[in-house]
Amino acid sequence: MFYDVAMNFVIGTILMIAGAVMVWIPNRVFTMILRASILFLFVNGATLFIRFIKNKKNKDFFFSILSIAFMFFLMNFRYIPQWILRVNFGGYCILCGTACFIQLVIDKINHLKGKFFNFVFTIIYILFGFYLLLNPDFHTNLLMQAFGIYFMILGSRYLSDGCEGINPLTKYKWKRKVRITLPAFLCAMVPDAALASINHYLEEGKPEDLNTHKNDGVVRLKVIVHVGPKGFQKVGHICFAYDDIVYSYGNYDSDSFRLNQTIGDGIFFTVPLEKYIPNMISAENNSIFEYGIYTTPKQNEGIEREINIIRQNGYRWYTKIEKEDGYDRFKEFEMDYPSRLHYRTGAKLYKVKSGKFHIYWALGDNCASFTDLVLGTLGADVLSMRGIISPGTYLDWLQKEYLKKNSPIVYRCIYTKDTIEL
Repeated sequence: MFYDVAMNFVIGTILMIAGAVMVWIPNRVFTMILRASILFLFVNGATLFIRFIKNKKNKDFFFSILSIAFMFFLMNFRYIPQWILRVNFGGYCILCGTACFIQLVIDKINHLKGKFFNFVFTIIYILFGFYLLLNPDFHTNLLMQAFGIYFMILGSRYLSDGCEGINPLTKYKWKRKVRITLPAFLCAMVPDAALASINHYLEEGKPEDLNTHKNDGVVRLKVIVHVGPKGFQKVGHICFAYDDIVYSYGNYDSDSFRLNQTIGDGIFFTVPLEKYIPNMISAENNSIFEYGIYTTPKQNEGIEREINIIRQNGYRWYTKIEKEDGYDRFKEFEMDYPSRLHYRTGAKLYKVKSGKFHIYWALGDNCASFTDLVLGTLGADVLSMRGIISPGTYLDWLQKEYLKKNSPIVYRCIYTKDTIEL
């Protein structure tokens, strides 16, 4: 734990210094990045060529020539890296703006109000994105300085987390506020990166304990992040359990899939935790990050009130195996996740009647936003300025909060096929 807290200070300090340098001398920083890229391409090309001489693999020779050619290209056409930076960041802004716009449309369909800031960010993202794409005279220095300011703000957050991690104060309370997070595409990689880290030290046989408890108090609220080995599973999924009943929200009705399964009818299911975790590990080949959160009687009242609202806004939805009474023909329905989940665990699924979460949107009203309904009652500060919360955003926050001495997160358990007996 001390190592992770120290890393917050190290990362925060590096980000603060790097951000200040980028603001002060942006042109030099860009030149340094360009020279470092050229050096990397040269070393990479030489390494691949040496490997080709030893192993005689045509693939190594091809990528060696490609690396060296791109190196000479960057050396002779300085405007190309600037173009790449400008176009890529402009495209990223347009994608974020589009995600916010789709959420606005969904909110309109669901008759929701109070989305002014989402509208503002939609306009800002899209206009700035197109401005970058269509303006070849945009000064890269300004973009580097903007990155520098962002790095400094992000660095201050890491330093703050580090200070709170060693703070001896006996009282610690979550406060609901906007949290500066990593870029959305990096947050999406957090669950898979965390799993890769766990697998690495398991392979190395390191003695670090995956399951750690700060105290033995009764925990009624648990947050579960699970990560799979391929596809969208790498992005992760998040849900919560209260009194050992799991509540999970997602896009489970294949008949309602739209936009490559990123949009669909909002559905949540309930299932006993003791059945859910073994099924996710053994049958779904997922790994589980579970965090236990201590709650007070007053907080429990708020959680129960929110869960009652969730339940009252749902109606029973039957899976394909239920509709066709196919329990004795499981193989026919095995490829349908809701069907195999119900068959193996007895999970009951419910469609959201109306309002928020009536329509699932992977980059808006998703599983992380659904879990935030409950954690938000405790003051969890994972509100995003851009309105996009991912499982990775929450996993990063949960781990940082767990490392703080007096945080309400009192235990962490990590389950994989290698660490649990099924």
